Amino acid sequence: MIHLYSIRRNHRLVLKVKLDRTDPHLASLCDVWATANWHEREAYDLYGIRYDGHPDLRRILLPEDWPGYPMRKDYDFPEHYQGIPLK
Repeated sequence: MIHLYSIRRNHRLVLKVKLDRTDPHLASLCDVWATANWHEREAYDLYGIRYDGHPDLRRILLPEDWPGYPMRKDYDFPEHYQGIPLK
């Protein structure tokens, strides 16, 4: 779900879409809303949503080699990461 707000015009818009669970893809909003860059990277990092046309879609919070997407309901938290116990 994406909430957009125009301060100048006092307009609000909420976008809600259903995505395929196995391969979630969505068009990027970066060309329309510059700040979407960070929001889309965060959603990719935590949920695995791929934004088609995004200029720099890579992890922003977790290391590049982190296994999976931790905010998904089906995520199994790893016991170790690079030899470090996590539990």
